[in-house]
Amino acid sequence: MDGTASHPAIDPQRYFESVETESERPEHGPVCLYLETTNRCNLLCTTCPRTYEELEPPADMSWALFTSIVDQIPRLARAVLHGVGEPMLVKNLPRMVRYLKDRGSYVLFNTNGTVLNEKNGRALIAAGLDELRVSFDAANAESYKAIRGKNFFNRILKNVRAFRELQEREGHDKPRVSA
Repeated sequence: MDGTASHPAIDPQRYFESVETESERPEHGPVCLYLETTNRCNLLCTTCPRTYEELEPPADMSWALFTSIVDQIPRLARAVLHGVGEPMLVKNLPRMVRYLKDRGSYVLFNTNGTVLNEKNGRALIAAGLDELRVSFDAANAESYKAIRGKNFFNRILKNVRAFRELQEREGHDKPRVSA
């Protein structure tokens, strides 16, 4: 090989395919970033470590910390805004999404859907969120309560349906919603 192979543009939905190289030295900086915007949550899931032990005090990522991290990654193609907390509890979440979108990044996060009301949904649409993943984990209310610790099954169904109806009524194809 002559070392002059061209590299295709980074697809933010398949970013991991762009990391192959023949050199031990990276060809470019990171293109994907996972940010835990909060460690707070409003559920008590049996699958989550924070249900059983508080490892750190509940807190949201500050705007200053968020921008200082993001600004260190000039070629950021994809940003995932979740960790062990519920990102939709973060007041600055739509602002964070907009900041990333203005930089050209593909932005997504997982949510438990409990606070996906019209106001929050409109804010995420306006911010340009690309993908909203709703973690549901159950096929009925009884199973949901056993796994998530609270009886929000019907609320989440209602929230997701109302959000999708809002998108359809107003002609928004983003964010893509999956459960």
